[in-house]
Amino acid sequence: MKNALHYRALASLYRQQAAYNPSKKWHLLGQAERWEHLAAQELASHFEECNAGQSNAKAISELAA
Repeated sequence: MKNALHYRALASLYRQQAAYNPSKKWHLLGQAERWEHLAAQELASHFEECNAGQSNAKAISELAA
């Protein structure tokens, strides 16, 4: 989760720089999009791991019953 927060912060910084640097605006916005994409991937993998852990725990408890 720390990585996702870090990636989102970087994306925000790139968007701020784009506002103040019109000559590099599109490049900086592209970089912001890249960091947002990485944050989304990080969050998705985190929730997949959480859900997999819950599924495994449920299967084990059903076997024990």
